[in-house]
Amino acid sequence: MMALFSTALGGLGLFLLGMWLITEGLRVAAGTSLSRLLSSWTRSRRRGLFAGAFLTALVQSSSAVTVAALGFVNTGLLRFERAVWVIFGSNVGTTLTAWLVALVGFKFQVDVLALPLIGVGAGLRVFAPVDRYRNLGMALAGFGILFLGIETLAGGFDALGSKVTLAETGQPIWLMVGIGIVLTTLMQSSSASMAIVLTALAGGLLDFQGAAGAVIGANIGTTSTAILATLGATANARRLASAHVLFNLLTGVVALVLLVPLTHLVFWLAGHLHLADDPTSTLALFHTTFNALGILLMWPLEPPMSRFLLRRFQQRQRSVGALQFLDRNVVSLPEAGSVALFRELERLMLLYPPAVQELPEYRQAHAQAAGQRRLVLEGIGDYLADASRSSLTEVQADMFSHGWRIQHNLSNMEDALQTLDRNGLELARQPDQDQVAPVLKGWFARVRDRMADDMSDAGNSESFDAYRQDYDLAKQEILRTGVSGKLGRHSLEVALQDLSLSRRLVEQWHHALSHLRVLKQMTQVPEEGPPAPAEATPAPAEATHQDSTNDTRDADASR
Repeated sequence: MMALFSTALGGLGLFLLGMWLITEGLRVAAGTSLSRLLSSWTRSRRRGLFAGAFLTALVQSSSAVTVAALGFVNTGLLRFERAVWVIFGSNVGTTLTAWLVALVGFKFQVDVLALPLIGVGAGLRVFAPVDRYRNLGMALAGFGILFLGIETLAGGFDALGSKVTLAETGQPIWLMVGIGIVLTTLMQSSSASMAIVLTALAGGLLDFQGAAGAVIGANIGTTSTAILATLGATANARRLASAHVLFNLLTGVVALVLLVPLTHLVFWLAGHLHLADDPTSTLALFHTTFNALGILLMWPLEPPMSRFLLRRFQQRQRSVGALQFLDRNVVSLPEAGSVALFRELERLMLLYPPAVQELPEYRQAHAQAAGQRRLVLEGIGDYLADASRSSLTEVQADMFSHGWRIQHNLSNMEDALQTLDRNGLELARQPDQDQVAPVLKGWFARVRDRMADDMSDAGNSESFDAYRQDYDLAKQEILRTGVSGKLGRHSLEVALQDLSLSRRLVEQWHHALSHLRVLKQMTQVPEEGPPAPAEATPAPAEATHQDSTNDTRDADASR
């Protein structure tokens, strides 16, 4: 008995490995095509439904399409009302895996089909000169390994079915639904659950009614992935994940309530399609039928559901210190992540002109605002570190390199602003501060206005010479006041240090804007106004990030 379980476990492992190779290979090979398809094919409910079904069938992973939809909704490339139909369509598209297993895995001699696929795929992966072909080779090898996994899994269940006679005694539907939920939750793959159920049915371990219950449970179990995706996610991600959960729960409950008439309908359809003598294909037909039933149910229910969800999950978006476009759902999808990165950096940079406005005076609110900006910077750094571990093309790696540079420039600006705040507190204690404060206030006001003008065109900033002229005039005025004897030594030193720090701040600002302009061009962000800055008195940030200890940085190295 232990040997049979080992065989089944090994077959499952091969199946999961094959699925992963297929998904990763096709996803990376598709590159930016995935984002173009999602953004251009989802202009109506029908097109969104078709896009979700087609892309899921193409990459053999509803999870990959779900994550892609989450990322594009976060970045504004995809409307929420259209993204929900992509998610619904992915549930139909994932039924192709069941058909693939039923029609190919059990009908062909696996050695004849799988081994050549593995050989050709491995050859392309190793020797192909183009990155896209190498990834296509990985996907081909994945198909071969998947079929080997099906054969191994079927062999284990055939032997187990001869010793265990559950199919003769029948199984309670609620138990089989629970088994389907548990299997999918543990493996985080409804396709793997379907492969187990299909091979158990083919091996005589389950009867059709029990297998149907397990399939319904597997469909409900996919909501665990969506629920996990809501942890630490942005508001849009949580809305879309909630829509996914509601759809799968509704579909599963209706399929259970109508199980008997639905089963009769499937048998009738199988007879007309000449599948009546093939239980695995009939089960695949059952899987497709009740998911299609879910689409019909959601067609009139989706508009009120979307309105309800759009009114939820608002508080996090009002927090300056919380990431609003980036979350862990887009880490594995560089196409969406690069656009989300641009929008997050653009939103953050809009907070810097107001940060300069009241300098050189010290304000307690400055420290709170700086802490929130640093939280976002640390969150961006965490995202870039995680995304760098994914399979990136050369263009994607270049995009994230610009993101790192902007993050570094803004960290340098935070260091300068922190010292400027300390100097403001020190200058306020000096009896002669009124001799120099007006000059510094005028300089910082001009810096603030120029920075705000720079952001109005997302990086098309003025030359640094425009700042340098004002800087030289302010420095001459302060030195003239010092030479006249109206200013003490300490006040003069603090004022000159403020000017030097603000000059460094402006330099880092220009470097960051330059990289932001390049990042915008590379990500091809749709032309629209920059996002409005968050409220000045936000709610405390929900997410926590590790403290960073970024000390003195070299400005030239950060360019």
